[in-house]
Amino acid sequence: MLPPEFQAGVELFNAGKFWHAHEAWEHCWLAAEGDQAAFYQGLIQAAAALVKWQQGNRRGLLLNWAKGRGRLAPLLPAYAGIDLLRLCTHMDGMVAGTLATPPIPLPVVENNNVV
Repeated sequence: MLPPEFQAGVELFNAGKFWHAHEAWEHCWLAAEGDQAAFYQGLIQAAAALVKWQQGNRRGLLLNWAKGRGRLAPLLPAYAGIDLLRLCTHMDGMVAGTLATPPIPLPVVENNNVV
């Protein structure tokens, strides 16, 4: 069962409120272990990267996403109902400069494989 802060973070992320999503997911991360902790940390760092993107700070986008991607990559293709492959592909496109908008809404998987 995922904590209510997880869904709150998804809703905040989808509203473009990346800092607030980061804060909601931090509560989840502090209570998690193992892969679940890495998942939350990766989402937190993706949200932090997008805060930097909103601020026009390309270096911050790159550095935060590099950390987040490193945590999410071992969990591909999906975790807790989130399509991490699509998320990573989109964020990679932002870093490469081929995509100019954030991955909103956060991509989900069809079968909602909650772990």
